[in-house]
Amino acid sequence: MRAWRYCQHDCGHAIAAVSYAAAALGWQTRLVEATADDALAEVLGLDRREDFGAAEPEVPDALLWIGNPEALPAPERLRAALNKVHWYGYANQLSAGHESWPDIDSIHHATRKSRTREPSSLNAEPHLWSATPALDLSFARIARQRRSAMSFDGTTRITTAAFFTMLACLLVRSDTPPWNTLMSPVAVHPALLVHRVDDLEPGLYVLVRHSGALPSLKQAMRPKWLWQKTGPDYLPLYFLLPYDLRAVAKLICCHQDIAADSCFALGMLANFEIALKQPWRYRHLFWECGILGQALYLEAEASGARATGIGCFFDDEMHAMLGIKDHAWQSLYHFTVGGAMVDQRLSTFAPYEVQP
Repeated sequence: MRAWRYCQHDCGHAIAAVSYAAAALGWQTRLVEATADDALAEVLGLDRREDFGAAEPEVPDALLWIGNPEALPAPERLRAALNKVHWYGYANQLSAGHESWPDIDSIHHATRKSRTREPSSLNAEPHLWSATPALDLSFARIARQRRSAMSFDGTTRITTAAFFTMLACLLVRSDTPPWNTLMSPVAVHPALLVHRVDDLEPGLYVLVRHSGALPSLKQAMRPKWLWQKTGPDYLPLYFLLPYDLRAVAKLICCHQDIAADSCFALGMLANFEIALKQPWRYRHLFWECGILGQALYLEAEASGARATGIGCFFDDEMHAMLGIKDHAWQSLYHFTVGGAMVDQRLSTFAPYEVQP
């Protein structure tokens, strides 16, 4: 089941990466949310069960529109056009045998999406801010040099300006990547364990990415938290607890040093009631987490730091620390940013260096 979760995180990272790349070319990106899974499988030719035999079939995740959002075709027209495609050949079989993973099949069927109505407009709030990046790097350079940190030095600090800029880029803005891809309401809010940020007290913080979530988050967590607004006016950042949380961060992240040796770590709290009402949105919550992670990857790189996603974490421990006792809010992804230690045994080569 963790493998299924990783795939959904990766889908979010991929959606964000496409959105950034499209924006660099002057295009917009939209996730076509209305399409049913069965229709998408039909369009992509993944409904041809006879091709797969005993092997496990491929499952489509998302349909993205890239171009002028005003020219976005209706899903029915798109499907009608692609239904004229004639498929040739057969899908390659990856292996002679098939290992059954009943839990993944169960999640797949429980989150199967039918045809829905397309969201009408982006649920964004006005956030007026301006910031000067710590490093003047082009998007191409940032994207190409981005790496996942394998370990942190445990000493690097970042400035509050860099920290606030990273968080500001997690706020939804119309026509701004990667948030131009989504039309659904904001559902994920980072709970931050801050260790080494200049002029910012170590402790627990929450970035409330949409003001409508603030009452529910307060109600779900410990009543003794401070909920003290901090940082610039444009940033909905709240200070909950002054404390050295490095040991706690390490414990929550499966005893991994990267959570404690970083400048800050975070868990992404998702509004789980959305998935309880619309099970197919369970996947979308992971996608939103992955999109947040991809934004943090690039923002960390632009500030001279480095980031990494943390796949292994104890969500129950995270909930216990926050005081969450029900399923209204659930931690679905963890992330951390700091000063990376580069493994000198690794080499980097230009893409396509060896031509056939």
